[in-house]
Amino acid sequence: MKARTQAAVSAEAQIEDLLGTETRFREERRAYQPGLCSALTAGRTTTRPLDGYELDAIKVAREQLPFVSQNRLVEIIPGGQASHQPRRLGIVLSGGPAPGGHNVIGGVFEAMTKGHPESRLIGFLAGPKGIITNQHVEVTAEMVDLHKNSGGFHMLGTGRDKIDTPKKMEQCRQTCATLQLDGLVVVGGDDSNTNAAFLAENLREMGTQVIGIPKTIDGDLQVPGLLQVPFGYHSACMAFATEIGNLNSDCKSDLKYWHFNRLMGRSASHIALEVAFQTHPNVILIGEEIEENELTIHQVVRLIADVVVERAQLGKNYGTILIPEGILEFIHEIHVLIIKISYIIADYDREAHEGESFQQLSYEDQVQLIDNSDIWRDYDSRVFLGFPSLLQRGLMLPRDSHGNFPFALVNTERILLEMVATYLRKQRAKGIYKGIFRTQNHYYGYDGRGTFPTCFDCDYAYNLGQTAYSLLANGATGYMAAIKDLHRPVAEWQPLGIPLAPLMHLEERKSRLELVIAKQKVDLESPAFRFLARERDRWALEDHYRFPGPIQFSGPAADAKPISLQLNALG
Repeated sequence: MKARTQAAVSAEAQIEDLLGTETRFREERRAYQPGLCSALTAGRTTTRPLDGYELDAIKVAREQLPFVSQNRLVEIIPGGQASHQPRRLGIVLSGGPAPGGHNVIGGVFEAMTKGHPESRLIGFLAGPKGIITNQHVEVTAEMVDLHKNSGGFHMLGTGRDKIDTPKKMEQCRQTCATLQLDGLVVVGGDDSNTNAAFLAENLREMGTQVIGIPKTIDGDLQVPGLLQVPFGYHSACMAFATEIGNLNSDCKSDLKYWHFNRLMGRSASHIALEVAFQTHPNVILIGEEIEENELTIHQVVRLIADVVVERAQLGKNYGTILIPEGILEFIHEIHVLIIKISYIIADYDREAHEGESFQQLSYEDQVQLIDNSDIWRDYDSRVFLGFPSLLQRGLMLPRDSHGNFPFALVNTERILLEMVATYLRKQRAKGIYKGIFRTQNHYYGYDGRGTFPTCFDCDYAYNLGQTAYSLLANGATGYMAAIKDLHRPVAEWQPLGIPLAPLMHLEERKSRLELVIAKQKVDLESPAFRFLARERDRWALEDHYRFPGPIQFSGPAADAKPISLQLNALG
């Protein structure tokens, strides 16, 4: 009986090992200790101005952020007399998840407890809303260890709330006063770091410093020469590249499908660019190039179809196509309609009776309302009616809380696929196209946000957390923590404090201009893009596919960095 009981216990242990939430891989990842740049290893640091870069705030930023706009670019170096008194700091994860966020928390926590063991870190729950409503937990060493080197933002959760009214700002002031916070670290993208700038301006008199952290898988939060990529970008790109590489393998094996792949990236094509370098697709669309060349959507369709026709003439009725999800924003005729429809929606909702909204109207009534608007022209109607139904309906989708068009919800890859198919039927009727056009469409987005971070992002995020603490310890507020020279070994990375105010510009949100941090688009003059332009004609016709495989955490490929980052460094 006893032997049978022991056997049952052993079996249960095996079942738990097989079906439990803990995996051996996750356990092994927690054992990885991120590297630290030499400027931060000593513990005590100081800041000094970094010359050679011009960062000036626009007039509106100086008016709305009079204190923060006086900040100057600084670098962090060892030494100095930075105070290491016990500190009470807050941290918030904001916007979409990005691999490495938990290592930012770990970097802040380890730096502050090393500075003084009685320091405390308060984690706000569910994003900025947690600050507004004072919903929080205290971050412990056990929490940090459990989430070390893991993907997602599930330690604290996240949200997209914007601190954009006096009432919300006052609620944040009350929260920080109640918790007696010396500092606050805001982890997020352009909107989140905009929040950080205004929080820094409004909390400084009560003694709460604010530092932002650059996060977005889209890669569009950059500062030329200073901030090459935000954290999370490399991991997401590698997750997407793994899948595209698998499709390349399928193409070479099955020889019969064209794979239309939409990749996350709302306002810039950085992800598509990096995944192209990782996988060598047959067609790569770069939104910024389409905008530069003023292509219509029908010209984009012909660009794709021409490659399909040429490959068919070589007996290759298959291939891979990369499409950035925000491509519609770069096509002028569509972008104009998006702006106008967004304005009409916002105007209607602003004047609507309680309980009514544009989205409650039938599609036919929505079209009629737009057609009757004073800003809608006959030319707009002709363009709109020339689009396929799927695109027409996509342009009517609800805008997000910031008034942004929801590019992720529009099946752009399906729209282009159907338009290419229509064009090819016409080419077949003319005797130009004689191939077979079988297709698959895919969207890669949320899966990349939650992947395990690469070693690069583990190290990068950890150093950003340590940099944020160093800036706070040196009395800084209204800065974004950054790391320069990411293409070099970790020990040679240079931690910086970039003032937030000069990064801002005026952008239309919900039909009015607001001060927000500007997104950085793909630079068509950059070395990376020039390399792409040189190679893609060969990729179009040859099966020059690259198979990156899954993310590597050990061995010779574990120290991989973004290819676009390295190519730009070569230039």
